[in-house]
Amino acid sequence: MRYRFFLGIFWSILLWTPLAPAGKSVSEEFTIPLQTATSRSTLRSSGRVRTVKDQLTGEPAFRAKTAQAAIIAAINQNTTGCWMIRFSTGFGWAAAGNIRYPASENPVALRRSRQEARFKAFTDARIRLADCLRALSPETRRSVVEELEQNDAIRLALINLATNDAERWEQALRILARGFVAYSVEEDMAKRSIQVNLVTTPRTATQLTRPTPHAIEAISIQEGLQQLLAETQAGLIPPAGNRLIVVNTSGELTLVGYAINLVGVHPNPAAQDKLRIDAEKIATTRATDALIGLATGDAARWQGSLDEISQDEVRATASGYDDNEPSVRRLAQIRDLVMASAKDDPGLQRLREGSLPASAAIKRFSEKDRVSVAVIYTPTVRKPAPPPPPSIAPVVEPPNDSSLPPVTAQPADNTPTDHILPTTESSSAPAAAAPAAEPSTPAEPR
Repeated sequence: MRYRFFLGIFWSILLWTPLAPAGKSVSEEFTIPLQTATSRSTLRSSGRVRTVKDQLTGEPAFRAKTAQAAIIAAINQNTTGCWMIRFSTGFGWAAAGNIRYPASENPVALRRSRQEARFKAFTDARIRLADCLRALSPETRRSVVEELEQNDAIRLALINLATNDAERWEQALRILARGFVAYSVEEDMAKRSIQVNLVTTPRTATQLTRPTPHAIEAISIQEGLQQLLAETQAGLIPPAGNRLIVVNTSGELTLVGYAINLVGVHPNPAAQDKLRIDAEKIATTRATDALIGLATGDAARWQGSLDEISQDEVRATASGYDDNEPSVRRLAQIRDLVMASAKDDPGLQRLREGSLPASAAIKRFSEKDRVSVAVIYTPTVRKPAPPPPPSIAPVVEPPNDSSLPPVTAQPADNTPTDHILPTTESSSAPAAAAPAAEPSTPAEPR
């Protein structure tokens, strides 16, 4: 009983308010090519786009009527960088990482170089976005944070992450920098280069954020999965890895292991088909091992099967994070709580025993040169029961004809008994919204 009592208290302290009001989604702000069947080349920039000196930051910004037009203008420069975008309903930043890969007559070596370039471009864009916001002047940081705090979710989230103004500004900008969506991936075959484009706005950051390299806080499991699966299908992942998706308001969580494996090349069609089947089997095994590692907290098994280059890419996912960050410490507490709430789930127990539960879902994405796999498991979470109200000491009424005041019954040892008032349940957040991640950005993808 005491365990449940304290679990309920800590749960209410740690949970943020919901990340965004119901009905508000990123798709209302702009279309994300990686999450739809839309090709980036088919999107049209509607309206005039100007380069202006933004009043909020004092920095150059692409200004347009719509976010879509401003984003397209920024990434159409086809170069690495980070640019502010300003549109009628808000503001944000677009960042691009552009990496070249060497030519090779060996088709397998060429495929590996292209995949490494794809992941490096994603990592480069992510770091550029964080550096872009970190480079803002103190006065600009304050102005940006004041705009962000118009969102109640971000404002209340910062209460758990900061104790002074400087920390509040730092944490707010981290939420924004990590609350990006992977917008598009473009390859220039002639230049042998791959460009990955990321976009963040206050709305994307209130839908999901990435408080740690291996976690996503989102307004729903579906929101986090949509972003993670888009990154997996596009090859913006290391050879193997895992991610915990958490919805703080409901205590829901989903564990995901993912992997990518290149497909070999053979002139014989039958042999080529077998190479693809083998690549899928390897990716599925690695994704399953990574999922088991997430459930057990042991990364040695799945990381040990990777070569040195692949292990370096896994370590690169943590670049830009510090284990001592408030968001990292807080997410560790939340992880312990939600995992404790699901400790009796049979599927989670099977994962901890080293086997895949039958209810796990497997998503496979097959491209010409690679196969990507995500293995997904959502355990049943039992929310902690609220602590029962303490019993009230009985009151002894005096006889009706007595002029004496009521007397409270006392223990046999005549020790005075204080009146105990009933307690009422309290909540750390309104029930109408969903948590932020640093973070969830509110969002290293959901």
